[in-house]
Amino acid sequence: MPDSVISLRTYRRSVRTSFFLVLFLVLIGGVVRSTGAGLGCPDWPKCFGLWIPPTSISEIPVKFWDHPLSSVNGKIIFNPVKTWTEYLNRLLGVLIGFAILIQAVLSLFSVKNGRSRFFGFLSLLLVIFQGWLGARVVSTDLKPLVISLHLLVALLIGLSLLAALFYSADNPKRDSPYISSRFLKPLVFGTSFFLLIQFFLGTEVRSQVDVLFREFDFGLREAYAEKLDWKLPVHRSFSLLIMLFLFMQFRLAGKMLDLDEIWCAGLPPVIVVLLVLSGITLVYLGFPAFVQPFHLLFGFSIICAQFWLCLHLFFRVKVSVNGAV
Repeated sequence: MPDSVISLRTYRRSVRTSFFLVLFLVLIGGVVRSTGAGLGCPDWPKCFGLWIPPTSISEIPVKFWDHPLSSVNGKIIFNPVKTWTEYLNRLLGVLIGFAILIQAVLSLFSVKNGRSRFFGFLSLLLVIFQGWLGARVVSTDLKPLVISLHLLVALLIGLSLLAALFYSADNPKRDSPYISSRFLKPLVFGTSFFLLIQFFLGTEVRSQVDVLFREFDFGLREAYAEKLDWKLPVHRSFSLLIMLFLFMQFRLAGKMLDLDEIWCAGLPPVIVVLLVLSGITLVYLGFPAFVQPFHLLFGFSIICAQFWLCLHLFFRVKVSVNGAV
């Protein structure tokens, strides 16, 4: 096997690894958010001024006993489980940073497509910005707007990695009688637009839930649904419309793809079913903490899956049936 082929495979594996690490970090970030572990460490990048977080109050430096983010009325608030949950979340972020750095460096030697290198380095720049933004999340006392921006940047990192992976391979698109369908492109792009609206509606609902978490100290979860404004019913109803669109999209897009690519069209409707089921569970079972991270992960994943489908449908190199460009 030529060295260039081995090098390309290594690069693509590094991009896939980085992407799935981002998905895992989104899941862990959801755990941090739903359990209130976000301020388990009141400073950044250290935790209580230490590189190895404390396991008991006696290990906490004196200056943090009256720190505004770790004490109330001069009394320190410390939970070792929350502290280590937040710190492990940060360590995972560091691991992702190195993984994305490695794939960016590998792109210089492994791929010929400049677009792949561009998106690989774009993900690197975004992850550096994400690290700075993580510090702002802590220093602003977990303000919902900053947390939502943190999630948005994570989404951009994920999409950049997918684009780098897509453009690193040859992606010929053969002529098909279904390509000229006048309904497919507006349906797919319209569905993508609605998914983005739904994603931002979801961040607004989560922001309101975060406020309730702080107000009730993560208790009385069964009463949260009644305290949320119009965004919740709109978010809930909109999901049914998106589900319909995704199944229509699957029917049309599936005809354009080869058999080994059908999963690209089938993945979004599968994820939306999981997303709706987890949303129903949250609302009607009192926002259980173990469901929230998965709801966030499904919402993140469906945007990525839709983006991957768009790349395969509309951004491959078009060739004729005989293989000529």
